[in-house]
Amino acid sequence: MSITKSTFDVFKTEDSIRFDFSSTMNNIDAVCEEASHYLRSAVDGIEKQLFTINLVIREGLTNAVRHGNTNDPGKIVRFELSIIKKEMIKMMIEDEGDGFDWREQRKKSLSDDQDHGRGIIIMETYFSRYSYNEKGNILYLEKIIVS
Repeated sequence: MSITKSTFDVFKTEDSIRFDFSSTMNNIDAVCEEASHYLRSAVDGIEKQLFTINLVIREGLTNAVRHGNTNDPGKIVRFELSIIKKEMIKMMIEDEGDGFDWREQRKKSLSDDQDHGRGIIIMETYFSRYSYNEKGNILYLEKIIVS
């Protein structure tokens, strides 16, 4: 019998926060809570944008846990959030999976009754920019903060 040690590490600086955590859905809740607290303390007036920021964070982290790391708590997700001059948020989400063809995924059309596959649409709607590394296991996001 093997026992998987759960990881949940947080690293903070004045303008960034990073989480390295085991791939479980419970950890996503904790990351979102900590990230919201961090943003509230670092950026005046962020509250009105927090719902959409958390929506995108949760979508990206859920995809990393479920699809990238296949719900394997022995695999780590890394999430970094940086604040640039209190004008922009930059985020990076990395999983240990094989990646995916994000270019092909972006081309797919979705029917109204599909309950998954909307992550890229959500990111395009609420963030200024998004991109992936070539492999498709690292997501980069940017959002201009509206005062």
